[in-house]
Amino acid sequence: MRRLGILAAAILGLCLTSAAWAEAEDTEREGGILGTGIVGTITALGSIYVNGQHILFDDGMAVENLLPGHTVAVLAHLEGSEWRARDIRQILPLVGPAQVSPDGQLTIMGTRVLTADGMASDIATGDWVAISGLWQAGQVIATRVDRVSDPVNARIEGTVFNTQSDRPLRLGGTEIRGLRPQHLQDGDVIRATGEPAEDSLQVSQLETGVFASAPGMVLIEGYFSAPQPSGLYTVLGSNIVSYTDSPEMIDPLAKQLICSSAGIMVTVDITSMDPGNLVEIPAECVDGTMAPLD
Repeated sequence: MRRLGILAAAILGLCLTSAAWAEAEDTEREGGILGTGIVGTITALGSIYVNGQHILFDDGMAVENLLPGHTVAVLAHLEGSEWRARDIRQILPLVGPAQVSPDGQLTIMGTRVLTADGMASDIATGDWVAISGLWQAGQVIATRVDRVSDPVNARIEGTVFNTQSDRPLRLGGTEIRGLRPQHLQDGDVIRATGEPAEDSLQVSQLETGVFASAPGMVLIEGYFSAPQPSGLYTVLGSNIVSYTDSPEMIDPLAKQLICSSAGIMVTVDITSMDPGNLVEIPAECVDGTMAPLD
């Protein structure tokens, strides 16, 4: 019998019943795509249940360093009434040397990092740190700040725009110099590593995408980008794009929980929903009966 570790499905507040998720998974299998993508913040580790839901992972998975506050992208599927992770990847929006202003504002490679009181109080200019968190309007709202004891490369991960311009790419306040994929599109997520400077990163390696393979459905915690002139917008860090004719309706400052399937994004307003209706979210997202964003 395999020994199992348990990752609390407090990621994104997965407060949904197994029956509804099973229906969603069955729909995905019928379409030839397996797996559900979950992107968000870990709130707890161990044998912890959230409305009966938890995620199992094999001991061989590289999860021993994951802690509450870390942001992750998980590919998972149902085994009976439980989630099993097929792939777990830590998301680090920023890794690099800190710059700390006299008033305590933290920036990394020119990108502003917002931290809760005390989260980065012991960080000084020059210290290398790894930032977990969510992008919002060109800055990162940190959920955890970890020191990097033996730094090798700086890193930045997030959504890029203005990809068709001849100008260098930018993520937040960081200029991305060097490597640039030929087929990059607005709304794509990149992971770039290289040599840091005060407001830039000289890239030595660049990858795109969020998951190891394309999931059939994604449930993601994050913030909308401001709509582009074309109407294109995304959940920052998701690789999911949509279009709107009403850009004033897209609020880039409000945290969202988004369900996406077949190119349709749906806002899940858990705070105002009757808990009994939460079970319908995954199935409705997959079959298209939930009202999409305009």
